[in-house]
Amino acid sequence: MKQSATLARLSKKTVAFLAAATTLLAGLSFATAAPQQANAATRDSYADTIGNPTFEAARQKYGLPKDMKDGATLHAFEWSFKTIMENIPDIAKAGYTSIQTEPIVKIKDNRKLGTGNWYLNWYYVYQPTDMSIGNYVVGSEDEFKEMCKLAHQYGLRIIVDSVSNHFTSDFDVIEGKWKNKAYYHEDKQISDYNNREDCTQHKLSGLWDLNTQDDTVTEGMHDLLAQTVADGADGFRYDAAKHIELSDEVFGGKQSHYWDTILQNGAQYQYGEVLEDANVRESDYANLFNSSSPRGGGITDSSYGHEVRNAVQFKNLGASHFTSHSKVTEDKTVNWVESHDNFANGEANIPQELSDEWIKYGWAGVTAQKNGMSLFFDRPYKDGGTYGTGGVGTYGNGSGPFTENSKLGDAGSDLWKDPEVVAVNHFRNAMVGEASNVSNCGDDNCLMVERYAGSAAQDGMVVANANGSDKNLAGQSTKLANGTYTDEVTGSTITVSGGKVTSGTVKGQSIAAFSNKTRSGKVSTAEAYPNKGTIPGESKTITLRSYQSTNTTYSTSDGQSGSFKDGDTIEIGSKAKSDEVVTVTVKGTGADGEAIKHTYSYTKYGDPTYDPSDGTSSPCDKYCMEYMEKNGLDPDCYIDAKEPCHPRNVTVTAIKVSGDTSMDLASTQSVQLKADVTTDPAGKRPSVTWTSSDTSVATVDSKGKVSGLKAGTVKITATAGTNKKSDSITITITGVKPEVSNVIYATKPSGWSKIYAYVYNDTTSKNNGNWPGVEMTQLTADDSCAKAGTYKYEVPDLGEGKYRVIFTNGSGAQTPGASQPGIEFSGKVSWDGSSSTVTAVNCNIQQPIPVESVTISGNGVSDGKLSLKVGASAQLTATVKPDNATNKTVSWDSSDNSVAKVSDGKVTALKAGTATITATAGDISSLITVTVADVPVPVTSVSVSGDGVSDGKLSLKSGASVQLTATV
Repeated sequence: MKQSATLARLSKKTVAFLAAATTLLAGLSFATAAPQQANAATRDSYADTIGNPTFEAARQKYGLPKDMKDGATLHAFEWSFKTIMENIPDIAKAGYTSIQTEPIVKIKDNRKLGTGNWYLNWYYVYQPTDMSIGNYVVGSEDEFKEMCKLAHQYGLRIIVDSVSNHFTSDFDVIEGKWKNKAYYHEDKQISDYNNREDCTQHKLSGLWDLNTQDDTVTEGMHDLLAQTVADGADGFRYDAAKHIELSDEVFGGKQSHYWDTILQNGAQYQYGEVLEDANVRESDYANLFNSSSPRGGGITDSSYGHEVRNAVQFKNLGASHFTSHSKVTEDKTVNWVESHDNFANGEANIPQELSDEWIKYGWAGVTAQKNGMSLFFDRPYKDGGTYGTGGVGTYGNGSGPFTENSKLGDAGSDLWKDPEVVAVNHFRNAMVGEASNVSNCGDDNCLMVERYAGSAAQDGMVVANANGSDKNLAGQSTKLANGTYTDEVTGSTITVSGGKVTSGTVKGQSIAAFSNKTRSGKVSTAEAYPNKGTIPGESKTITLRSYQSTNTTYSTSDGQSGSFKDGDTIEIGSKAKSDEVVTVTVKGTGADGEAIKHTYSYTKYGDPTYDPSDGTSSPCDKYCMEYMEKNGLDPDCYIDAKEPCHPRNVTVTAIKVSGDTSMDLASTQSVQLKADVTTDPAGKRPSVTWTSSDTSVATVDSKGKVSGLKAGTVKITATAGTNKKSDSITITITGVKPEVSNVIYATKPSGWSKIYAYVYNDTTSKNNGNWPGVEMTQLTADDSCAKAGTYKYEVPDLGEGKYRVIFTNGSGAQTPGASQPGIEFSGKVSWDGSSSTVTAVNCNIQQPIPVESVTISGNGVSDGKLSLKVGASAQLTATVKPDNATNKTVSWDSSDNSVAKVSDGKVTALKAGTATITATAGDISSLITVTVADVPVPVTSVSVSGDGVSDGKLSLKSGASVQLTATV
């Protein structure tokens, strides 16, 4: 920060860490910064898996590689832990070595945006609010442990997506122990992604960028990762890794030991999202992750992925597209056809244009060869590609790559277990360590990946034939040994002799995996989609799936049953009541003869994941609102999960507001207005926006309820439709709002996201509403009785008698406890958030008068500067304005006590150099720069001595000499 000589005052937030930041923080305890760390034990993931007989037996049963880097990973995009557990047997059969989860820490909770909507909610999983395990999308920490344990029983390993660069963009929802801006880099957006300092020290997309040079942040992240490994994780993917500086980079005089610390967590494989660009240092990141992980690691080879997507997007399988590792060696790469970022963020038109068929061709070209780990991104169910209702190039709901056919937490597309994808996985697993060759078989629509070690028992090839007709491979040159090779998918064969394929054909638009290696079992399932959600209107259509299964049947709790085949649909909920849960149970016999059974729940006009007490009082941040506005969506229809969604892009032909036009505050304090809307086409239900012309007279909520505040006239306007048709009504307010006799103030208990007051009258048996009562409102500014941040509730008149209150979070916690009477109270009272009593409130609180300025003066001070010589001192004076400010106490500080120290304004110069002296009162600071110079020491005496010198005299004979010495 450049300091100005004329700077008279600074915000305390600006100068808080100009000096002695470490000293200021040294006394703070962060034992609770990672509440799980107390239980963390050092776990060596590799030894705990490969060295475990149960794990090893399962790994070998399914033919999975010993090292994660040699296998394929299933990116279970937004799957919950429970959903992953349901699919673990099939994931092992499908030949995936690892499963990559979403970020698993506490996140910003936006369930009020809707019933798990993908396109509005997926990115909030990447906005942590705390360093603790468990969130509403993936599940709890206990469920995570259970999932890891089950995965290991099937020889699978778990990679967790770690958001280690930033927290949420909404500072207000960050957990209290991390709500300290010293733990974040400066509040400045990245402007130049090719500038290393800008890229690593500033905010990405408005997200609060963690101060990765801070010891508390570093230790907190390390403890979180170590606990995650202790819970069963085996690897990490580091989101936005290139936005975290490397250890040899020093910015702002600060060096980071972040990576050196957090990577030492016990995981066996770790890789970073390092999107390749100018000035990124890809190879340094790749070496960092590889050397810090005992069984390898690396980075996402995004330039390679881009080249692969170009190939499959434009329907060209030229071999050069699949061998273009240019910025990092292939053994330290993670490779994909598609990632969640370029899918969900709509990279060009790729999500729509990539069909399942071409994703599979790309997967064959990437995964069959010898290179770094392969990552299969599992798209949401029926999203992207040709799934949209408008066909290729059209999204299902016109709002992005998400058709909303399934919800957050559900499994995605079945493509991950398609027989051709599975065959490629099995092929890769069987060929670990063997050389590879990528070429075209006749044309750019036929790709061939060979793996070879010198015998028919070891060699093999994968062929992706995108041609519409069969491809005869006879005559094709090959590196395979002489012999016959069988395709896992169809059972067809090819023969090789003398470096040529002598016979064999690959069907048109198909993938074949030829080898003589042992394969895993077949993959099958029986499911009903979406897994959870609401039943709108009178019924809900459910799609049933029987992937490679037989004898599939269904039964519902509303009396339906029968058999089904893959893709059949049924309607449920026509007989259900509002809020009733309807279940669907599906059964079947798997391809390997195993029994399959799953039960799914649906709620009519509600959603099992919607929790009205989860604290999501601010459901949509500015980025969400911008997204919705841009796509013509209506935020109001996502605020209350029990309301149907109102389309925004509707033309309103007429709108009429009706209701009471007068209000006497002495008798009533609110009126309900109504807006009748006519649309074209008829029958649409657009949302209505309500506004007040003078919010000091009256306010109006989103439902048209007008609350009077003082006498006056106010115009209330309702607006609806794409054409913003509006109508107004004028309300005249008279009288004085009566003072409420009973008012409750409260401090919200730690761990409660909301606080409700359930008030009842012992005498009249009246209450203030159904359990859990009325949600208390947090004061945004001081009132005459309490400070801002306190929760307040004005109790309605329940008649004469004894009033009692029970405080609750709305989801189980309450004070007093269950079956105990409420706390008796009368008048204005306060609750401290823990005791079973309330205290009377003193409503004569004097409002604090803030400090407006602090000025430093003193002998020798000029233009914010002071010069002193070593040993000298000067008395400084701080003048605080206004004179009647509440807190005029001044604190003094020096940026370097070895140069100049300060006490009660007296500055003492100690050694040559410069130091900043800061005076602070209230929230305002002022500073001056002190320059200290050395003091010259004068000569006080000179004496002469030597042989024969006495009393300043010396006698010598002619020709003699003597040596004299002068002492200064």
